Amino acid sequence: MLFNEKLKMLRKENNLTQEELADKLNVSRQAITKWESGEGIPDIENLKQISILFGTTIDDLIKEEKEVSILDSNVYELEIDHNKHFDINIDKINELNIKKIDEEKVKIEIISDSEFKVKFDDLYNRLDINIKNKNKDFDAIINLYLPEKYINEIELASKMKTLNISDLDVKTLEYDGTLKYLNVNNSKGEFVLNTTKCDVEATFDKLDGILEVNTINSISRVTLPKDTKYNTKLKGIKNEFIDANNNEDASNIIELNGANSKLIIIEK
Repeated sequence: MLFNEKLKMLRKENNLTQEELADKLNVSRQAITKWESGEGIPDIENLKQISILFGTTIDDLIKEEKEVSILDSNVYELEIDHNKHFDINIDKINELNIKKIDEEKVKIEIISDSEFKVKFDDLYNRLDINIKNKNKDFDAIINLYLPEKYINEIELASKMKTLNISDLDVKTLEYDGTLKYLNVNNSKGEFVLNTTKCDVEATFDKLDGILEVNTINSISRVTLPKDTKYNTKLKGIKNEFIDANNNEDASNIIELNGANSKLIIIEK
């Protein structure tokens, strides 16, 4: 159920006309009509007042309740219909492959002998995905397909060995956790690695955007195609670039933050 449907249902359950609801919220009747027709959504202050008035929460108001399709025990799908901020949390796994999908849905394939639990929380402009590994092993491989037309920002938290990203055009993909290998193919955007005390080996078939590494007491390596143009930015405390072929006019950026860390750039 969408927000506009919930608002109309709550108003009718409380025997209010659109005009009466508008008076209680100190807005115009036209605003109520717009919200109930799905042509707009209230700002945060009005959402707060609506949640207080009807004794619910903002999350429950804007959560889009859709049926999750379970095609078999290890394949999950959820239809979506507009841009989302994807917030993804995954327990220990061996490998995650993130790819685009032409359809308007999120699809998860889990390849493992372990038992997993998948939960979707679909809010108006955010989709939370939680993938729990009950056995806490590293054996699993997960394929995560995201709808190309609705990809915007991705936050990903996990403990994994390998993260493969293919064919993505993303504003920002931010990773928090432990990671050994990052492989980025035919993708562009800002990639942020928050991998404290974790040595990461990142390989790009091309660098098209920004790579930001935030780490402590680590040595990370980034492999790029030969003659890649990039501008290095060194921040933090006691950090160092090694073999950096810095070009201050380049639009691509590699940034190192944190403390007492090295980032080695290799061109092949």
